[in-house]
Amino acid sequence: MKNNLVTAVVAVTAFCIATDAQASKDAEVEKKPEVKTEETYPRVNLRGRFHVDAGWHDDDVTPLGDGFNNRRTRIGVRGRLAPDWSFIIEYDFAENGISANDVRMNGRIGPGTLKIGQFKVPMGLNELTSSNSIPFIERASNSNVIADSRRIGVGYDYHAGLYGLQSMLYGRSIGGKGDGDMPIGLAARVYGNPVKSDGLFLHIGGSVAYENRQDYDTLRFRDRPEARADAGIRLVDTGSIEDVTSTLKIGAELAFLTGPFSVEAEYLMADIVREVGPEPRFNGYHVQASYVLTGESRVYRNGVFRGVTPENAWGAFEAAARWSSINLTDSDFQGGKQENITLGLNYYLANNIRFMANYILVNVRERDPAGEFGAEESPQIVIVRGQFNF
Repeated sequence: MKNNLVTAVVAVTAFCIATDAQASKDAEVEKKPEVKTEETYPRVNLRGRFHVDAGWHDDDVTPLGDGFNNRRTRIGVRGRLAPDWSFIIEYDFAENGISANDVRMNGRIGPGTLKIGQFKVPMGLNELTSSNSIPFIERASNSNVIADSRRIGVGYDYHAGLYGLQSMLYGRSIGGKGDGDMPIGLAARVYGNPVKSDGLFLHIGGSVAYENRQDYDTLRFRDRPEARADAGIRLVDTGSIEDVTSTLKIGAELAFLTGPFSVEAEYLMADIVREVGPEPRFNGYHVQASYVLTGESRVYRNGVFRGVTPENAWGAFEAAARWSSINLTDSDFQGGKQENITLGLNYYLANNIRFMANYILVNVRERDPAGEFGAEESPQIVIVRGQFNF
């Protein structure tokens, strides 16, 4: 029995020594530059984000409910299918059900990137900046109302350092299927950086989107007061616009960054063409500025802003202010005009953990006097958010 035990110990020791020796040899091989490890595909990584809000309202005319809101709970995967092909599949499990976000594959074709699937229509700096990185809890109303967000289609992006071009041929969104022929749209966005150096740049951009509505001939333009604690309330609303044959949307962008200070301005308009009846034009704009109080800069790459990465172990603070306007009253449609002033304070615990607070002064006017809540009102809103992403 004793001999058997000794034999077993010797055998295990010899195996460990041999394994360690082989590992050392493998490590030496890995150090040699001429030896390359073959990559395997697909490679898959988990991704997601969580944004939870709490809001309080000082009502004017329309009752606004205080409380919590599961603004975004996204989970998905991203990865690489081949050396030049990648993919993203992400869904949102937010307050009102499950919806698709980016569901696409990307391929390196020539000097640019081919996109196939559902992704954002290339229109608007504010819209194309990730919700993880915008300096306010919600995007400006002109972006919410006019930009088309995500649609199914095919696109091509080309970024050349000091300028870029994005284009897309698109139809409906996932989950937006109705009867008949779906809409067909074509959009393009161009931008340039006539001034760009470390910690300093100027961004100038423009976009256009034309859409033939085909059998999807009813549209509605409306927006919340740039807060969603009471997600069901819209203070400006055109109601249903029927017999729409096409839309033409145009946008102009301007941004400037120097060190911790950044400013952004954007104008968006939509012309509605109808088979019969008045043809309204809706438009809006916003101007916003932010200053990172702890000295860091917002990141800018490929025509959009990214987030703030704290340089201190205890985090970074950012102060922001915005003035926004959306006008949905034109040509017999009295959806109203909403102008907001928003003050914000953000705390970045890390580049993927952020806490936010916004104070919003809302002013609504030129709304249908026969509407349920009257023509004018000016509520005030305080809303806070905790968020992370990975």
